[in-house]
Amino acid sequence: MKGKVTVYILFLIIASFKSFALQAELPVDTIMKRAMNAAEKYNNLVESFSAEVYTRTYVETLKKNLLYKYTHLIPDFVLHDPHNETALIETISDLRFDYPNSYVQDVRHVTGTLTGKKDIDMIPFELLNINIYGETTNEESFFMPIRLKTSKYYRYSLARTFTENEKVYYSIDYRPIYENSKLLKGTFIIEKGSWRVIFFRGEGIDIFSNFLFEITMGDEWITHYLPVQLVIYETSSYLGNVLASRHLATIDYREIQLRRTTEPVRSLNISDFYKIRLDSVPLQSDSAFWNKRRPIPLQAIEKDVMAQHLQRQAEEAARKANGDSIRPPNIAQQVAQRMVMNSNYKYRSTAIGYSGLLNPLMVGYTSRDGVTYRQKLSFNFDLTHNRTVNMKAFAGYMFRRKEFFTDLTTTWNYDPYRLGSATISIGNGNPIYSSLFVDQIQDSLNNRGINFEDISVNYYRDYYLKLFNTYEVTNGLLLHTGIDYHIRKSKDNMSKLRSTTPDSEPIEDMFGTRKSFAPFIRISWTPRQYYRYDGRQKIYERSPFPTFKLELSRSFQHILGSTTEYDRIEFDISQNISFGLRHSLQYHVGAGKFINQKTEYFADFVYFSKSNFPENWNDGLGGIFNLLSRDLYNASDSYIQAHTMFEAPFLILKNIPFVSDFAENERIYLSQLYTPQIVSYTELGYGIGNRFFNAGFFTSFHKTGFRQVGVRAAFEF
Repeated sequence: MKGKVTVYILFLIIASFKSFALQAELPVDTIMKRAMNAAEKYNNLVESFSAEVYTRTYVETLKKNLLYKYTHLIPDFVLHDPHNETALIETISDLRFDYPNSYVQDVRHVTGTLTGKKDIDMIPFELLNINIYGETTNEESFFMPIRLKTSKYYRYSLARTFTENEKVYYSIDYRPIYENSKLLKGTFIIEKGSWRVIFFRGEGIDIFSNFLFEITMGDEWITHYLPVQLVIYETSSYLGNVLASRHLATIDYREIQLRRTTEPVRSLNISDFYKIRLDSVPLQSDSAFWNKRRPIPLQAIEKDVMAQHLQRQAEEAARKANGDSIRPPNIAQQVAQRMVMNSNYKYRSTAIGYSGLLNPLMVGYTSRDGVTYRQKLSFNFDLTHNRTVNMKAFAGYMFRRKEFFTDLTTTWNYDPYRLGSATISIGNGNPIYSSLFVDQIQDSLNNRGINFEDISVNYYRDYYLKLFNTYEVTNGLLLHTGIDYHIRKSKDNMSKLRSTTPDSEPIEDMFGTRKSFAPFIRISWTPRQYYRYDGRQKIYERSPFPTFKLELSRSFQHILGSTTEYDRIEFDISQNISFGLRHSLQYHVGAGKFINQKTEYFADFVYFSKSNFPENWNDGLGGIFNLLSRDLYNASDSYIQAHTMFEAPFLILKNIPFVSDFAENERIYLSQLYTPQIVSYTELGYGIGNRFFNAGFFTSFHKTGFRQVGVRAAFEF
């Protein structure tokens, strides 16, 4: 008996040691190193697949106030039913993936209490295609934690080790070292041996919401490296309203093709990078159909939501049959919405867009130009084979300068496959001054630095007619040809000319009407230009090489009354260099010169110009300076400029918890200008931004002396 007890104790000791060794056989650093090495391979394992995707979205209002029912007026903001506190949407889609990151999802069937296209567009379909082995998500929304390059942003800890079906699994907790909307926190489970992830959980923050998503990978060998189930929880809080949503998804794979070991020839065609196709809502209301096709049964509360929705529909149908009016349309609300927001209308093959008379996004302000106000109207006519005719009308007013601008541009897209288009544009441009006054201005620049406010330079109003054609010679090489015709009329208030003397040329000979007829040719070349197709429409995307542009123009006298004769040449190089994770360096370098000026001319460059009404912040570097006076753009017959912008998600604000939650990107700007009279003008800037708001702080220097500071801000919806 004593011997049996001794053997039993020894057995327990051995089992305990074995269990201890099993539980702590590998440190977390070793586990993560092996998992990250495996992720390098699994990231590129699948060549293509097709699948049927079922999604179900349930939305519940937790708290609301008077602003709740007006939330739907803000486009692409938050999914909810303005008339009810709950909502349900079910969809069935066909999903197609092609390596490396082309996702096309066709929505085939829709049912629920919300079935409008704008509601279905709010379902986060893009999260279905998260590759947990990638460095970032498709749209670089998040940095995924299971790659070596992203590991520097996370800390890892081994939560537990467990055995199931004779396999060992490690549960790893991860958390970000910075509080930022690009970083996640959560848990993933790794299978020992294959070092694949079988479950992934991530939590994140957005500007108005917190979210959590869980991804379950397949348990069959062919789906071991692909997600089969997804759950997304989201809580949105804004202006005292709180909404909770849950999105369920199951993916049923029909065909999976793994990648070959040989590397295929890469194509520059990256069509359908990520696309949800839903031209019209394929409403399917047959309950028997959904009972058969629905892989996840409805919960009790979801059944109640659908039952109440069907009851409301039946009551409205009964009232309509009895001649009673259904809920009357809120005409005042519709009018108010169209007054303050962009509106889009579609009738057959015609689409109409209008900016809204009281739209706050149409109002701008700068300390130099004051308040600006603009309006936009567009018409798009669809023709056969993806050909279109597009008309855009623009009108804007600058209150401080009391200047009114208009433009009407019509473009016939006659060959979308080769980017062939013909355009006619008519309008009035920036006020400008003649070369007759450039010497006076240059004297002022040389004697007083960069100030010459004592000289009135806006002598001429500019009216233009532009005709040009664009065609792709070969991929990446575009040929633009056209004619610029300008009529420049002097303003009536000639008395503003303070710098004239009794010996000056008679003032009546210095003013009047000037015309220019200037054909031009522009060549734009981007080596190794990636592109995609939307139908037959070719769309340029990215390139690892710069874009080179060369423009030559000559103004001829006596054609359509032209009074000027000169040559203009401009050269421009620009590139966006991406490196690391969401790090990029953009640069833009250009030079231009007027030559062979046989007559009076107007120094109006193409790549060195000032826009009175910048459309939005997302204009790259734009080839403009933020603080340079618009008068100085026309003060010389030559220029050399350079702009650079460095953009990264973590620069200065990464350790400031509250601010870093909203600053998705930080930017550093540097711009430099040289003209014979402005030998050195420099602008430095720092900016932050997200998808709703961008802001920047700029300071300028003339030679080595400080000039001024300024702020630029813009809202985007």
